[in-house]
Amino acid sequence: MKPYLLLFSLFLIWKSVFSQDTLFVNKHQFNSPVQNVFDAEGSVFVKTTGQLFQLEGNQWTPFEQQFSKPYVFFKDNFYESDFIPNSELFDIKPIKELVPQRGEFIATAARAGSRFFIASGSELFEYEIRDHYTKSYHNMSIRDIYIEDSLKVISTYSGIFVNDTIKLKEVNYSNGPLLKIDSVYYFTWDEISLFFPPDSVVLIPNGTSRFSGKARKIISSGENLYTLHTQAVSKVLPGFELQPIHQGLEYLDLEEFQDGLVFSTFQGVCLKWDGNRIDTLAVIPTEVKDIYPIGDRLLLSSDVGVYEWTAQKNQLKKLVDKPFAVMSTIDDFGNLWVATENGLFVLTPDFPDPITIIPNVEFNREALLLKGEMLYVGAVDGLYTLNTYEIEKSYLPNLLNKLQVSSNERKPFWIIGGFILILVFVGGYFLYRKRKKERLISIRKSGSEEWNLKDLEEKVVMEKILTVDGLASTLNTNTVQLNRNFKKLGITPGKFLKKIKMKQAKELLDAGSSIEEVSKAIGYSERLIKSELDRD
Repeated sequence: MKPYLLLFSLFLIWKSVFSQDTLFVNKHQFNSPVQNVFDAEGSVFVKTTGQLFQLEGNQWTPFEQQFSKPYVFFKDNFYESDFIPNSELFDIKPIKELVPQRGEFIATAARAGSRFFIASGSELFEYEIRDHYTKSYHNMSIRDIYIEDSLKVISTYSGIFVNDTIKLKEVNYSNGPLLKIDSVYYFTWDEISLFFPPDSVVLIPNGTSRFSGKARKIISSGENLYTLHTQAVSKVLPGFELQPIHQGLEYLDLEEFQDGLVFSTFQGVCLKWDGNRIDTLAVIPTEVKDIYPIGDRLLLSSDVGVYEWTAQKNQLKKLVDKPFAVMSTIDDFGNLWVATENGLFVLTPDFPDPITIIPNVEFNREALLLKGEMLYVGAVDGLYTLNTYEIEKSYLPNLLNKLQVSSNERKPFWIIGGFILILVFVGGYFLYRKRKKERLISIRKSGSEEWNLKDLEEKVVMEKILTVDGLASTLNTNTVQLNRNFKKLGITPGKFLKKIKMKQAKELLDAGSSIEEVSKAIGYSERLIKSELDRD
């Protein structure tokens, strides 16, 4: 019976790892090779060739009992073995991309709360299991989420999936939202198509034109349909003829607002059309990627944060100072959720600063849906799902407690530190300025040498690095630290790799390579390459 219990416990570990999001944290160092890891009575133990260690906080403490055989496990009591029993083996294949090893070795595993450990290939790796959200559609770039009572459509660059089981054949990718207008479903994917659930798609012949560019969105206002294309905002006439309302800019979002339309541009201009004329509502010094209307307000997501424009006051103010914001929404508890290219954040009424919910993830535009209590957020690496009620009632209070305790603990140090700084400033102003200048110069030089984008680009090309994980492994770091370092440079690792790959693709195509050859060379799909480089 006991072997079955062990197998069941390993199944629970496996299930907890793969039903949640698992992130690499650290590789632990020991003086001798690691043999296996296991948990016993609420603690995690590691057996090396020389010693058994117990995890106490963040330290590995030598265990007093000595063992002569290679492996040690626990079943009612500690026991040693010359081999690893099948019941103790952990299947590493489903997460081999997260394990920074070139080979594939037998493994053991153990979990303590959100900390997860894998012993493999004589090394010990630690991961964090984030259980306040779930992740699905792994390694797919999510472009849109549509959910109603009997229909769920997840649109990605890798295909469009209906009810998690059907993959559409007529449309291979999405560049805009699926919308239901008067019981009719519309797909925007550079073109515009009608969708008849569960799996039929019919192209609208006049959905694009020479002047309009590529289709990105279709909405209704009053009794009319309106389209957003990359080069025009248009009214749909009978026969699906497009009548331009505005042209001459690059357009990013379109929404209905106060008996009219509002639309945003790459140039940072937010415009309103009341049916007769165009007015400028706001100008932001960067592209406005998303408009979220709420009452008489507009939330504008941009590369420099989220702004609020109020119709009553005709006033623009910044709400959230988080760069590379792509979308925002407000839940039933008054929390403002902000998806960015660097993570997911929430601004609550109880705390002055945005709180990090999912760090170091590149989220996509037009891929955020609040459906009742559930929040769905699409990223370049999958679909993230959160329960806003559980976040509000359980996760946030605990997190805010830690943040406030940390803040209160620092207050006396701030007071003392401030007093000391005043003394230093008064007593050694010129010396302080000189040393500060020297220190800043030193830091800048060292940072420049460590993170030279040109050198990194050469490394990516020479070593044929295709993924963010591959880049992290090549630089002997993890993806969390990689994202932090790239954030200082104002770009994400994903965007950096994509920029390099698109540059490679263009050079190869210009040199006469076929699209199939280019796709194999850079690791991107033919459809994505064509879309990004505007090649037919």
